[in-house]
Amino acid sequence: MKKPNFPKPYTFRSRVICALLLVCLAATMISFMCAYAVSRVNVQNELSSAQVDVAITLLAMQQKTSLPVETLAQMTSSGDVSVTEVDPEHSGLTDAQLQQLNEKLMLTVTKTFTDMPITYVLLDDGMVRISPDVHVNIFARTGLRFAMAGATFTLVFILLGLLSAQAFSKPVSQMTAATKRLAKGDFSVRLPDDKPGELGELLRSFNSMADDLSRTAYLQKDFISSISHEFKTPIASIKGYARLLQMPGLDEESRNEYVNMIAGESERLSHMSQTLLRLTSLEEQMMPATVTTFRLDEQLREVLVQLAPAWENRKIDWQLELSPVTVASDEELLRQVWVNLIQNAVKFSDEGGTIEIRVYAAGDAVVEVTDHGIGMDEATMARIYDRFYQADTSRFREGVGLGLCLVKRIVDILGGTIRVHSKLGEGSTFRVRLPIDHTGEEKPHYGQ
Repeated sequence: MKKPNFPKPYTFRSRVICALLLVCLAATMISFMCAYAVSRVNVQNELSSAQVDVAITLLAMQQKTSLPVETLAQMTSSGDVSVTEVDPEHSGLTDAQLQQLNEKLMLTVTKTFTDMPITYVLLDDGMVRISPDVHVNIFARTGLRFAMAGATFTLVFILLGLLSAQAFSKPVSQMTAATKRLAKGDFSVRLPDDKPGELGELLRSFNSMADDLSRTAYLQKDFISSISHEFKTPIASIKGYARLLQMPGLDEESRNEYVNMIAGESERLSHMSQTLLRLTSLEEQMMPATVTTFRLDEQLREVLVQLAPAWENRKIDWQLELSPVTVASDEELLRQVWVNLIQNAVKFSDEGGTIEIRVYAAGDAVVEVTDHGIGMDEATMARIYDRFYQADTSRFREGVGLGLCLVKRIVDILGGTIRVHSKLGEGSTFRVRLPIDHTGEEKPHYGQ
């Protein structure tokens, strides 16, 4: 037998239900008081109306008969009212009330809210008092109406309290269940976010968080898959060449070739590992670690000299327009940007080709690196910043597919932007824009 699904103690829903039920209890108590007051007033009005009817009957009988007051009082007494003759001096009425009675011949008096009404009638032969009979149970009449009204109010308020609690707590209960699913790795869970106000904003924030976690999980899965694939290829090559080295009768030329291949693949693995570690550390970095002021054009000249062994073998011709621009930024991070961009330009240029580098100030510092090599199509440009993506598989062994991903992350950290313009077969231009002063403390100045 399935157990009923009662709210667990100390949960948000339980606290909301308890709070609303307490509010309903207070409202019910107030309603009971109001119901009692209304019931009491209604009973008083009914009794007063019955007494007035008896008073009218007495006045009418006095005009038609000559019976004494005592007889008339006995004739008009009934089960609900008692009619007795009283002395005006001992009636308990004030002078003002006696004056009013003399003018109207009839006066109904209710001293306090809890007292029952008493009607006085002034006849020719004396004064008569009409009051509720001693056998009339005023509290029973009032209590019955009070109980019915109170029970109705109680049921209505409890029903409203439960419905309100359900309406208030349902979105939170849904969020609790969705959070548990999210914690277990179900990133497809979403909540209805059409609620108004702060609750709707909370639900929309949850859905946004779920979207971010879903994308992160996909990227992590893709990243692990890519790493496994990229590391597997050079490891397989090293393993294969190592076995070839164990072959008997291997000549010296082949041996040197296999050793060089193993060394090259090992170097590629080392470079890939270092780049991944650097990229991972940059993922957590939001601001430049060290900000210094330096000449951007001079830094680019230093990088060109550093990479000379790579481009001299390919007989690359350079066209440089390096205007003197001074920036305040992270010098070491920027050096990695220029190294990767220039290496890519050399890598994808034809032997004897031309590479253009421009540096100028246009509000920001702008660096353009242009090659006239193989170029890219739209599909390739959309993925060049993805990890391990390499469009030209014929040059696979010249890189690991992490350079532009690293460049993009560094440029983001430094508050800049990077754009690419390329046409297939015509070459590519990478344009990097950087703030002149990333600290916001020094004003930019351009070289002398």
